[in-house]
Amino acid sequence: MLPRALLAAAQGHLDREWFGAPPHRALISHPRPEGLATNPHDPRPADLERGRQLQAGLMVLDGGSLRLGEEGDPFDRPSPSHAFAVSLHRFDWLPDLLAAGSSAPRTALRLLHDWRRVFGTWNLFSWSGACLERRTFHLACAARTLAVEASDAEIAALSLDLARGARQLLMAHDAPDRFLERAVVATVAGAVLAGKAGDRLIEAGLKRVESAIDTIVLADGGHASRSPEAGLELLFDLLTLDDALGQRGRPTPESVSRAIDRLSSAARFFTLADGCLAAFQGGEAVGPRRIAAALAHDDNGPRPPMSARMPVIRKCRGPASR
Repeated sequence: MLPRALLAAAQGHLDREWFGAPPHRALISHPRPEGLATNPHDPRPADLERGRQLQAGLMVLDGGSLRLGEEGDPFDRPSPSHAFAVSLHRFDWLPDLLAAGSSAPRTALRLLHDWRRVFGTWNLFSWSGACLERRTFHLACAARTLAVEASDAEIAALSLDLARGARQLLMAHDAPDRFLERAVVATVAGAVLAGKAGDRLIEAGLKRVESAIDTIVLADGGHASRSPEAGLELLFDLLTLDDALGQRGRPTPESVSRAIDRLSSAARFFTLADGCLAAFQGGEAVGPRRIAAALAHDDNGPRPPMSARMPVIRKCRGPASR
């Protein structure tokens, strides 16, 4: 194990040096996107109340809060906690904000500009895989909504943010266990981007998805980590990918459709009598609203036939009952 650890440490050091270098930044900036092509739907339910709070100047993320005021910039001040900072740079606030009303896209564009001014070129924390993966996904799903209120220059900047983030995801080595999830996100981003930039991301992303998906989504529908929550989150992403490819006029690979069916069956099986998702292998309890959103595409519904006979492992409460 020592040689593996040394190799991983060396790879991590090389990545940090290379990813921050001007040649790499130029590499992930080309070819330039030619605009936006699709508007993929993320089935995850948004938190309307948090979106309204953000519009009113209060940002609430991962158990912490930050008072911004109407024009405040959350990226130029310390975050109340590390978890808050991760959620902030993941743009976990973006879906909630866009659900909050017609003026929300303008607020989101302002916050995106604030982030780009400080962190858009490169930053070790903000461009880490933990932040970049979900930020790229959220931007891909929000891009067309943001474009309605954006100028041509803002659309071009947003498209480039999306392209650079997706390309970086495909080059990073820091989390082999997220290989499939990152490939899915990069493919969704490619489907959103018009022209050669989008086509290349779709091809590269789908190749990776098809190489890994049967290893991660097991024949019984379980995620390879054996976490029901991880399986549910992957299901959400695959449903978004299926929607994005359909809008782009591309067929969904059979392996992706099969994985969606398997993950849906597993989600039904792990839904307990209280309506929450079973919590083990590092996952948290997930509330009925989120489970119903993941299974809305499925005629079999959110509750498994055995749910009345399955023991309740834990009640969903607090932040876990999203």
